[in-house]
Amino acid sequence: METFRKISQIQRNLVLLFYVILCLALIFPVWMLFTDLAMPSSVIILVVVMMVLVFVLIGSYFYLIVCLPDRLSRSFDDIRNSIASGKITTLKEFADIVNEFIIKQFNLIFLDVEYSAIGIKETKEVFYNDDFPKDLIEDINQVFEESSQTEEVIYLGYDKYLEKKAHKYIIPIFFVESHLGFIFVITNKKLDNLFKGILADFENFYVDDQLKHILNSHQKKS
Repeated sequence: METFRKISQIQRNLVLLFYVILCLALIFPVWMLFTDLAMPSSVIILVVVMMVLVFVLIGSYFYLIVCLPDRLSRSFDDIRNSIASGKITTLKEFADIVNEFIIKQFNLIFLDVEYSAIGIKETKEVFYNDDFPKDLIEDINQVFEESSQTEEVIYLGYDKYLEKKAHKYIIPIFFVESHLGFIFVITNKKLDNLFKGILADFENFYVDDQLKHILNSHQKKS
């Protein structure tokens, strides 16, 4: 596994290197053109600074997309290992650690999850992170119902909370064809399709099978 991670790190570094080279290759001709046109130095510097800021913003977005899958995989290993070793055995333990994981890992400029909750269909329980604003969920039974109808991320609009917009999303949890529950997240920005897809993939590749393990263990104990 360490070898694969080293290869992945090399790939990311190469992508970053080529991006920096590309940016420099674009800035240099602009600098030369403005110099040949005898533009004032202050104008040239301003244009170059603006180009650098744009490239940094685009680069941050691109680097996030490149790095996020490996970052999630490495960080989620501890949760998988805790479930496999029997350290995490209850639904509450699982939900609490996944809520914490979501808020910590998706604390990004383009994808900032501020609150997270997990609903379990089998027990009809909902586990919230500590400061979750529960009054922003009008009807929890409706959330269970809506999440059972589709595997797509559902946008519920936004409410005003703490003087800013709180965008609400339901991420249905399915294992194969079986509906297990949902993840409910609140973000400070409306997400585009790319980041909604990232949340859906997180559920599909990380959460559903691990929740199924916990549910199977829960059923055996009952």
